[in-house]
Amino acid sequence: MKRNSGIIIILSAILSGDSLDNDVNHVIVDHKGNSIVAIIDSIDLDLVFYKVKGTGVSDSIDIDKIYFIYNDFNRVYQYDWSFYENIRRISHRTGKIITIDNDTIAFKDIGFTGNRILPEILVTGLNDTSFYMSMLSVYKVQTDFSILHYAAERGFWYSFNSFILSAALDARIKWDDGRRFSPQVWDQYNDLLPAVSFLIDDTGPTYESVSFLIPISVLGSMIWDIWKDKRSFYFHPVEKDEPYPRNMYVFSLKHITEAFILKTMRKIERTKIGRMFFGWIKKKYY
Repeated sequence: MKRNSGIIIILSAILSGDSLDNDVNHVIVDHKGNSIVAIIDSIDLDLVFYKVKGTGVSDSIDIDKIYFIYNDFNRVYQYDWSFYENIRRISHRTGKIITIDNDTIAFKDIGFTGNRILPEILVTGLNDTSFYMSMLSVYKVQTDFSILHYAAERGFWYSFNSFILSAALDARIKWDDGRRFSPQVWDQYNDLLPAVSFLIDDTGPTYESVSFLIPISVLGSMIWDIWKDKRSFYFHPVEKDEPYPRNMYVFSLKHITEAFILKTMRKIERTKIGRMFFGWIKKKYY
């Protein structure tokens, strides 16, 4: 009788317990550093489905808003392109690491292992000693100012492309159907060029603006990155409800375009016609 009572008590305790406590917990971190403790249910092309820890409420989040996901065993479950791009930009620079325990480690070189499930950092200290540490023990990596070359590139291309696009728009507005294509286009872009003895007799009227505004754009972009402290990169949040000091999303028109094309192709591939079409291609060329 006592044995039967014990079995009943044990079964009651198991059945009444929260089943979520027996699962591996995941922490979903967005680009701003906000985190959600949850149980991942499934992931598709656009959304991550999960159950909120403690409440068991089912919810979802846009996969493009997620910086990375890790679990109880400090394994990275999912990370996005911005996460990968940030560690690429940090690699092989000098700076300092701030851990989640608020320890500071100065380094003269830093590298990241190719293991994306259990990511580690190879740190070379100022005294030439090297050691590995878990990436998920790092709150912040602050690099030297050499990282600003990304700001310089961005400032140059933003201003340069603006001049190219404005010249194209001006050519379209002033288009003369009675003239040939090449001379009209050349007249517009010729305005952006300096005088060259064997090619262009006079400096274009817009060249002075180009030579002035591009450096201003580059300098402004660098000042912006310094003000926004974009040489600091954040990873493991210190507190659940404490966001990063800055957004870790990396804007890239090229990546956005490539991701859109890839998602579109995958969605087409899931349709009946898409499966037939891509199946035919694979049989023919692979």
